[in-house]
Amino acid sequence: MPGYTVRTIPTPNTVQGGVVRQGDTILVGQGSFGGGTEEIIRLNGAGTTVIATGFNSLGGFDLDTTGTLYVVDNCQECMGAATGDTLFAIPAALTRTTAVTAVGNEVVPAGTIPFAQDVLIVPNSSVLVSDAAGPGAGRVVRVQGGVASNFLTGFDYTGGLALKPDNTLFVGNVDASFQGSVFKFALDGTPLGTLVSGLSGAYDQVVDNDGNVLVSGGFTPDFSSSTVVAVAADGSVTERAHGFGFSAEMFFDTVHDETLVLDFGVSEITAICRDRDGDGLCDADDPCTGAATVDQPKLAITKLATPQGDDKLAFKGQMMLPFPFSPALDPGSRGARVLLEGTAGALLDVTIPGGAFDPTTHTGWRANTAGTAWTYKSPTGVLGIRKVQVKTVPTQPGLVRFAVAGKNGSYPVAPSDLPLRATMVLDALSGECGEASFTAPMPTCAFDATGNTLRCG
Repeated sequence: MPGYTVRTIPTPNTVQGGVVRQGDTILVGQGSFGGGTEEIIRLNGAGTTVIATGFNSLGGFDLDTTGTLYVVDNCQECMGAATGDTLFAIPAALTRTTAVTAVGNEVVPAGTIPFAQDVLIVPNSSVLVSDAAGPGAGRVVRVQGGVASNFLTGFDYTGGLALKPDNTLFVGNVDASFQGSVFKFALDGTPLGTLVSGLSGAYDQVVDNDGNVLVSGGFTPDFSSSTVVAVAADGSVTERAHGFGFSAEMFFDTVHDETLVLDFGVSEITAICRDRDGDGLCDADDPCTGAATVDQPKLAITKLATPQGDDKLAFKGQMMLPFPFSPALDPGSRGARVLLEGTAGALLDVTIPGGAFDPTTHTGWRANTAGTAWTYKSPTGVLGIRKVQVKTVPTQPGLVRFAVAGKNGSYPVAPSDLPLRATMVLDALSGECGEASFTAPMPTCAFDATGNTLRCG
């Protein structure tokens, strides 16, 4: 779908059950269906850590604020199963270094929820679990204080559970004819109507940053692949992604504006993220979403032939940003970011923090009385960047001029790094940023005869 891009995150084994992410840490199930043959792993910069073992058929995951991971599992009847058909709590899931077993971490006794499908932590100190028991027998179970009780009944193959910020509860359901629906409830169980019906499936759902309910488990009209669809508040449906064997459990990361999706029989997590400018980069990872072109760019780096740590840098230009500015330009509060990239990656990536000028440290931002010009100064600098100037041009609405100066930094540019790209960022997601590409036919870069100075533009 336009405005989104897809990437994959590899896993050591076939994904199973649910997935959640906090920061750069992912918790996901893996293994093979059967008695005690599935496990839960943690993926992060430290590698892969097994945190829980002994599951049979994992379902949904949810993580509470203390780091306890709640998971459901069914198939207690599987040969070799030691537990199952219930809710489990895995303590210290984000930090533990040794694995716990499913046995002994049941929240309610094994067999309490025979067709446990999904789990959702809700604000009233309880946990909801969907039980996909079949036509007329499906339900949502409330688990609180170690006791399970019926919360909602009368469903069929009860699917995913999701909660909007306004505490509207969404419950997915697939009926006896395998038509999918999503129903709405208040947290006291009051029915609020049907969000959508007539779907080709409804396995799981999450709510994205735009308030859409994303639903997995459906199929394209020709049933060639499984889908994730977005359901708006008025019940209208648009496809978000297709190409899955069977789209199952999901997690929506509000910080990254990204949906994690588990497919059937694969050793990877599919990530669907916002990409407003269509450059193939997730907005959360894109230093400049919808970048303007920097006009009249000039870049100079000197003292390259001397020992590192004494380099000087100057980068300036102007960019035409959408006007009126939204949000209002305010580098004094939000700071700025400057990137310099070569063929092998970043040569400089520096964030200049916001904050008013401190006369004691002689560091910070000053703005003129008209609120049209800002200057950052620091005697020590951030990665050598000691001065940043940003100025609007009232006679040309949207035009922003900038200049960046660095001293006693380390900017090791070599001929093999060319061509270069420089980026000035004032607010990445809103598009208040610009890129200068020093690639023909634009002004290019050249070293002097000694290799001591590089000039671009």
